[in-house]
Amino acid sequence: MYELTIRGLFGQSNLWTDELSRVLLIVLTYVSAIGLTRDSAHVKVELFVDFLRPNLRRLAGYLSDLLCLAFAATATWLGIRYVQESALFGITFAHSDLPFPVWVAQLIIPVGFGAITLRLLLRLLGVRPQQTITSPEP
Repeated sequence: MYELTIRGLFGQSNLWTDELSRVLLIVLTYVSAIGLTRDSAHVKVELFVDFLRPNLRRLAGYLSDLLCLAFAATATWLGIRYVQESALFGITFAHSDLPFPVWVAQLIIPVGFGAITLRLLLRLLGVRPQQTITSPEP
């Protein structure tokens, strides 16, 4: 809205609004992935699993969580390295003048995958999320 107003009224464009929108979209995607992992609502291919007996279905879910855990832990580690390198080389946003370095925006990668790793680890250990109590509808 800000960009449209500035461009329409004053004929100027601020590149940082576009860049900031992209950063916020990526951050919200990671935050959503953390929440979906908590409830085991992330995208899964269940076509073949649905045909399995309950004990095999449980085993497939456990194996799936183990593989996801390995991926998330690896992505956390590589995300940390990625942020460290961006900070070391002083990488900045190329097309805008956002007032923070790129590594600040990239922190969502190790933080997001770290939280997903923790969620998966807790699920594999049998720790279930607490149910939130909601007030009855009027």
